Amino acid sequence: MYKVTVSSKGQISLPAELRRKYELDQGDIMLVQETEEGLVLSPLSKQPLLKLRGKYRKEQQASLTAELLETRVKEREQDK
Repeated sequence: MYKVTVSSKGQISLPAELRRKYELDQGDIMLVQETEEGLVLSPLSKQPLLKLRGKYRKEQQASLTAELLETRVKEREQDK
């Protein structure tokens, strides 16, 4: 657990150990959430779109390339 002090401008400084652990740099954005227990700080992803990669993919979904190749093989067999 860490203690931080709030400045007269409402600013806090995060301990260097936490900045290194979460790879926080000057200018990074933090999300502040108010919960019943208090305030929760969460670093926002520097590349938020990468977190969405694969999120909407169905578990057993075949790739479009595999489907296309399978369709082409079937078409060739029908043409023979």
